[in-house]
Amino acid sequence: MKPYSELTRLGKLRRLHRLAVKALENYALDVKWIKFFTIETNTMFKVQSLEGENFVLRIYSDEETTLTENQTEIFWLHALMRDTDLRISEPVARKDGEFISIVNVPGVPGDKRCVLFRWIPGRVLENYLNPGNYFQLGVVMARLHDHAESLRPLPPSIQPKKWDRAFYYPDEPVVYNTAAYQHLFPPDCISIIDQVISIADEEFARLYADRARQIIIHGDLHFWNVHVYRGQLYIFDFEDVMLGYPVQDVAITLYYGRDRDDYHQLRGAFKEGYTSLRPWPVARQGQLETLMAARSVNFVNYVARIDSSPEDYIKERCADLRDFLKSIR
Repeated sequence: MKPYSELTRLGKLRRLHRLAVKALENYALDVKWIKFFTIETNTMFKVQSLEGENFVLRIYSDEETTLTENQTEIFWLHALMRDTDLRISEPVARKDGEFISIVNVPGVPGDKRCVLFRWIPGRVLENYLNPGNYFQLGVVMARLHDHAESLRPLPPSIQPKKWDRAFYYPDEPVVYNTAAYQHLFPPDCISIIDQVISIADEEFARLYADRARQIIIHGDLHFWNVHVYRGQLYIFDFEDVMLGYPVQDVAITLYYGRDRDDYHQLRGAFKEGYTSLRPWPVARQGQLETLMAARSVNFVNYVARIDSSPEDYIKERCADLRDFLKSIR
């Protein structure tokens, strides 16, 4: 059998399809068909039952998350399904009541972590960016934070990652200041990134000193992880759930769309929606901007590793970071 690493993309998907078929044996589900859906770090297959219900089987990437992090994701989703009427990605329980399957098949290296979710209807929020939907998004985030507070303290078995430093993913390679990447990062760009990290680290230290207020947060609630269907928002991709603070979730959401002409209108609507249920979590001037700059640093380092032509992106982000440093002086 040809090694997995030597297969074409289509060849890999064929083997992962066999793995998906095996994973679905764990569910009380009469499968009509399984079709490749997409690869967004994880590989996903759309599944339809004989009764016409649609699902998505997610095969987790070995590099992006750990089993412990997947368990945190399922813990919160299950609790949200139990306690709220929020429209979220709903994991489907297996025959034995568990949610995560560890599956292996010949020709695919290692064990793969799989979870089956009910299909999310609608289209991505990116196609419907307006103040009304951003008001709703603020309300939804406030409700998520209210619910997260009700779960404190977390069970000892639930150990989320923390956004307590710029490069917070486990085993994340930091490359921006290495010799191998010096052709992408001129000295002035490295200096800017170093300065931003220093400022962000001070902010993270202030946040995480207050352990009593830590809650689990979505960690990636942007307009590509929200669907709009019949005027309602559906939230999904809780894969990056972390132990942190509401202001971090807000910063991540508002990080996106900053180049839009109506950004300040959307930002205002989001704040209005959030504060209709909870106090605005921003403690001081510049806090949101500092957290957004930290996210930019993380992305610049990531894109440098995975993109074949990251030069323009790095140049643009370093210019943004330079402007951030000027704004706080």
